[in-house]
Amino acid sequence: MERILSTYNHGLCMFSSDMLCDFLKREKIRTKKVLDFFQKDKKRYLSSLEEGIWIPLAQIDSGEYIIKLEECDEAFDDGWEQKIEYEGFNIDVKGGLWISDIGSLLAFDANVLCGTERTFEDGDGTVLYSDIKYNIPNGKYLVKIKGYVRKQLLEYPNSNYGYMFSLIRVDEFNGYNNPREEIYNFNISDME
Repeated sequence: MERILSTYNHGLCMFSSDMLCDFLKREKIRTKKVLDFFQKDKKRYLSSLEEGIWIPLAQIDSGEYIIKLEECDEAFDDGWEQKIEYEGFNIDVKGGLWISDIGSLLAFDANVLCGTERTFEDGDGTVLYSDIKYNIPNGKYLVKIKGYVRKQLLEYPNSNYGYMFSLIRVDEFNGYNNPREEIYNFNISDME
């Protein structure tokens, strides 16, 4: 079954809840408005990227996206066309890896991230995800992100866009990439 992540907040993000909580505690950040905090504090935002605390994919159209993690999910088949590929993003995992609507960080609450997913039904009864957890081994990883668009767009409620994430385990991070730099465009729904 394909997992369709719904984002109404114009972005996706990837993080380990345990690592994010550790970072917030260590930095004495008490606000639950984590996204707002990182938008206002560039120094800590860049530090969080360098340490692999999270990866924001901002400025994408709100909508439904098929989410896949290489070696956990089947690859996109030949009915899909790859539109983007970016790599070299840091993520440090402890206790699982979450791929979420970036809105999950508008009022972050680690207590609601129990289990392996957070779902809801849309008006048509389709199950959508706001947060998906992958149980992968703890450690540091470099992330590759590929974006796909269906070659033949289908009618709603089918999702015509998707992301495949790949993880490469590393001993340590050597620098970092900032996904908010202008060289990156994750808005695959605008690339038909």
